[in-house]
Amino acid sequence: MKKPSREDVSKPKIDEYAYKKDFYRDPAVAADYDQHRFTTPRRRRRNLRKWRAIRLALDEATDLRSVLDLPCGTGRFTGELARSGLNVIGGDISLQMMREAASSPQVEHPDIAGYVQADAEELPFRDRSLDCVISIRFMFHVDPITRRRILREMGRISKRWLIIDYRHRYSARWVSWRIRHALGVLSQVPERVSREDLRSEFRDAGLTIRRVIPVRRWLSDKWLVLAEATHDQPAFEPGLAEDRLRGTDLDGVKITGKFGEGRRSMVYRAMWQGREIALKVYKDTAISTHARKNPQPIAEFEYSRNAEFYSVPGLDRYVAEPLAFAVTPEVQAIAQEPVDGELYYFFHRERQGEVPDSFEGHLREILTLSHGAGLYDVDLHSMNVLVARESSGELVPKLFDFNLIPFTIRPQNPFVGWLLALGLVSKESRDRRRLRAFHDFRHVEDRLLKFYKLDG
Repeated sequence: MKKPSREDVSKPKIDEYAYKKDFYRDPAVAADYDQHRFTTPRRRRRNLRKWRAIRLALDEATDLRSVLDLPCGTGRFTGELARSGLNVIGGDISLQMMREAASSPQVEHPDIAGYVQADAEELPFRDRSLDCVISIRFMFHVDPITRRRILREMGRISKRWLIIDYRHRYSARWVSWRIRHALGVLSQVPERVSREDLRSEFRDAGLTIRRVIPVRRWLSDKWLVLAEATHDQPAFEPGLAEDRLRGTDLDGVKITGKFGEGRRSMVYRAMWQGREIALKVYKDTAISTHARKNPQPIAEFEYSRNAEFYSVPGLDRYVAEPLAFAVTPEVQAIAQEPVDGELYYFFHRERQGEVPDSFEGHLREILTLSHGAGLYDVDLHSMNVLVARESSGELVPKLFDFNLIPFTIRPQNPFVGWLLALGLVSKESRDRRRLRAFHDFRHVEDRLLKFYKLDG
């Protein structure tokens, strides 16, 4: 049996996720699907290798009983999961695919609880209702932006574990595609993730990668990713954030939109006391990580440091005004002046490096004023500086992120602290080094905000 070609009924004709969602609902596609994919000896060996990788991930995950197989398709692994002693629910957007699975003697097992029609972007399950979500042969159909939404939705319904199949670029297959594309034989190289892409997508979705299992190192482009859901709920639910801020200094805040998302927080556009503000709500992981390093809550710490910079004469031109903060057992947040600007990294890329010379002069002025006031570790990099246009038309840098604990307060290691104490390392050294490397974007490109992705 030959591999699926463009002429086969069950082979998608367009590489586009919205099209594929409808395509796989066709009864003719479901009826033809297994015939072309899982019946030849070669493809049965592929399935066996994939199942071995799944077993490795299952063995490492703990306290597993209930599992969602999404999308289950025609039951490729649904039956195997049930035979492994798991209580399995099959989920798929295609009723036709699930009917094939439910009627297959090879899939049937008493530990299959049933099948549920489910769109991965909006799953019909309660929060934390299943021990694990397993998703095989799916994510490579989906664009990077939608993948983040799907990962977050899977994390929402999982109590802890996710096992996700990803396609990567570290294989002989991907190299051959690149060569064929360069020779003009292949019109387009299929999208595959890098290690940095993988970390970024899972981090943006609030998931922590525990292990990446190669299905067949170098020869296969498939990874099995074992991840944990961190359930950073306050950062992702505007209504919940508003409720939890009642009775605090930020009582009455009304979220109206979103500015963006970082590794540590979600930043909302909001109204408070009759004015527009930027509301930064911290993720649970950021709160706990900061608490291990500094006794002051992260919201109070950032507000205080922001206020220190803003109070320095001349620095208020370059610093977002701090307005208030709130710390409760359930939520931490700060309010700042909203800055109408663009992150320098994107500003620089879109203008292909055409930035006024005066801008770097403003960056040097920020360091001069900060150091003169005894403030160090400004955290000056291109994803932490907004480009704002003043009423005169001049472009100036604006700082808005102040949650970094300065190395002058908490050195990276005792040796650095010892060098600081002896005066062998200056307090200004890191700021000067970062200014020199301000246009070296290699160290910031994996910190892109949600819904951004590099062209290559």
